[in-house]
Amino acid sequence: MSLIYEKYRGAWFAQDVETYLSCFHEDYQVYLHASGRTITLSNYDYDRTVKYMTEYQQLYPALIYENEDILVEHFYALAPDGSCEAILWSSEKKDGLIWRTQNGCTPITKEEWTAHPRNKSR
Repeated sequence: MSLIYEKYRGAWFAQDVETYLSCFHEDYQVYLHASGRTITLSNYDYDRTVKYMTEYQQLYPALIYENEDILVEHFYALAPDGSCEAILWSSEKKDGLIWRTQNGCTPITKEEWTAHPRNKSR
């Protein structure tokens, strides 16, 4: 069984785009429900990934489940303007790599984020 979460998540926090992208299958697709867009590696915006890695915070990442077929994770994304989203990623895997992803995002207001129980320990 090839588990990829540690490599994938570690590369994100190390801001290592090359290692991060090596976690994705060559036929990778992510479907973004909010916009209805599908992103593949052929139309992937590398500069945008660097921007997200350096300007946005991913807080409290949690691996919900991973096996050879699927990876499910949850985290909070905090934008430079203070806005926040709770994000759930579900990814199918192929050949040990992340292959097809769908996400669900719940916006959290600045006030809600400031009052969030997770922030009591920060």
